[in-house]
Amino acid sequence: MEVTVRLPSALRSRAEDCSTVDVRVPETATLADLLDALADRYPALERRLRDEQRRLRRYVNFFVDGEECRRLGGAATPLRGAAEVQIIPSVAGG
Repeated sequence: MEVTVRLPSALRSRAEDCSTVDVRVPETATLADLLDALADRYPALERRLRDEQRRLRRYVNFFVDGEECRRLGGAATPLRGAAEVQIIPSVAGG
């Protein structure tokens, strides 16, 4: 199945300046599977999304079909066909 990933401008330089990326994953894919496929295509993006233990970074929010994934199951959140995943890094400052 194909999943659409929406990237914010802060991450686009690590994904060939794409604002959206379509990623093919197995029918039973989870968010972790999607991130694995995304890392294979754009290795520089991986460091921004997951830590060295491949856990989701705390300051990056992942929305699966409009719902924040940490309320759904984190990296184990299942994806459905034609899913849309939006990645939004937290913004800090003062």
